[in-house]
Order: sequence, then C-alpha cells, then structure tokens
Amino acid sequence: MKKALSVLMLVALFLGFGSGVVDAKGYVFSQKVYKLGTRHSDVKVIQEALKKDGSFKQANTTTYYGTITEKAVKSFQKKHKIKADGIVGSATIKKMTELGLVAANKPQPKPQTTSRGTVQRQKVGEYLDWWTEVKDVLVSHNDVLLIEDVETGKTFNVKVTAGSNHADVETLTKEDTETLRSIWGGFSWDRRAVLVYKGNRVIAASMNGMPHAGVESQPGGQVVSSRSAGFGQGINYDFVKGNNMEGHVCLHFKNSLTHGSNKQDSQHQANVKKAAGL
Repeated sequence: MKKALSVLMLVALFLGFGSGVVDAKGYVFSQKVYKLGTRHSDVKVIQEALKKDGSFKQANTTTYYGTITEKAVKSFQKKHKIKADGIVGSATIKKMTELGLVAANKPQPKPQTTSRGTVQRQKVGEYLDWWTEVKDVLVSHNDVLLIEDVETGKTFNVKVTAGSNHADVETLTKEDTETLRSIWGGFSWDRRAVLVYKGNRVIAASMNGMPHAGVESQPGGQVVSSRSAGFGQGINYDFVKGNNMEGHVCLHFKNSLTHGSNKQDSQHQANVKKAAGL
C-alpha cells in the first residue's frame, strides 16, 4: 500500500494543473487560471506582459508564478481597474490583449494543409535541449501540441499528460489516433522524426507510435493491472479517454532520456537530429 501511494505521489508531480485555452492576440494559453504556485511556460508570457506594463520589475522572467509575480499582477489589476486578487484569469488576459502586451508572443500562422491533411511549411525544427530549453520552458504538462511527421507531412494533436525524462503524450481524439496509426502503419515502437509546434516555435523531436502503460476503462493515475503493451501492474497512464488509444507514447527531444534505463535512446536522438536537419 505504501509503495502504491508513493508511486501516486510521484505521478502527481508529473501531472500539470487543470487545462483550458484562452486566445490572446493569437497566443494560445494552455490553462484558464494562473496563480501562486503555478509552474508553466505561459507564466513567462504573463511576466513579459507585466514587464511591458511596468508592473514586473525583475530583469529575468521564469516559468514560476511566485509571490513577486502575484504582487505584480495585483499592481496591474489595480492600475487597470480589475479585481485585484493576484490571479490571472480571462479578465486579466483580456486586458493584456487589449493593451497589446502579448503581441510579441503571437504564433506563426497555422500550418497550411492539403485536402489529405498534409502540411505545407518548413521541415526543419530547432535543435533544443530537453533539460534547459524545452522542459517547463516551452513544453509543460497539460500543453496541447501539434505534431508533424517529417517524412509524410501528416499532422495530429497530442496532450502532454506525464513524463520527466521526456514528454509522455496522448492523442486528443479518435481522428488524431487514426492519423498516428496511418503514419506508423498501426501501433509501433518504431521511432520517427517529428516536428513539435508550440506557440511560435518549431522544435525537432522524435516519437514512437506505441501506446503503453494504460487502461482505457480505468481512471488515469490509479494503480491498475494488465496495462497496455505488456506493462503489467502500475500507474495507469491513460488520462485522455475516448481517443481509441490505451496509454501514452514517448516524445523525445535533444538529450532527453528514457524512463526505464535513464539513458539516451540512440534511435530517438538520431531522429531528433534528422528533424533538425543535422
């Protein structure tokens, strides 16, 4: 019992907070509310907006919503006659939008697609380090990402639902799962070079196409048996329901590690370089 509780506590650390989307001048915020204690890449966007307004005095921005950020938000809210609760919600983001404080963070236009769903845009991603440039900086738990397969140009959406040494992601819908299967020729452990679209960034990555460690019929985060892909008993890493996929797939970046061996996977790393055009 103690072991199961310990595992559950670890999973709680891996998982983000409630998700939602607020579109401010094209920038897609992944959550509905940001408050004291939040750790998310969107916090940097909020701090940058507060800096432009003169409310955030720190030289550097971070992904952590601490007391300094809370104080700056209250100052911004008082200045612009918003309820000064120190919480960034729809009203605060709307005001930042109206003032043009997030204009610099506007993403590139959405990929143009053909009738077959293939994209027509650049095929090279940024070669960014998982530990210092991607994790909790550009990609955070509960983020929704657009994935493009480098070879076919097909795209699908995933949600980051777990992961520490790399990102563990799940397809959002049945249609996304069908696209994934069409790319890999069914579910497969094969690694493929992919591009990850987040905000105005395109990041080189590698992904396998085998959902694992999940049970669709059981709640995510609980200890269950007979997990997919022969993973046996353990935490149920199936949080997105109704997508015709049990469990998650692995999304690797430069220098990321596996969760099993705690080492780099040479095939994934080779595909990351391929996605970066190296």
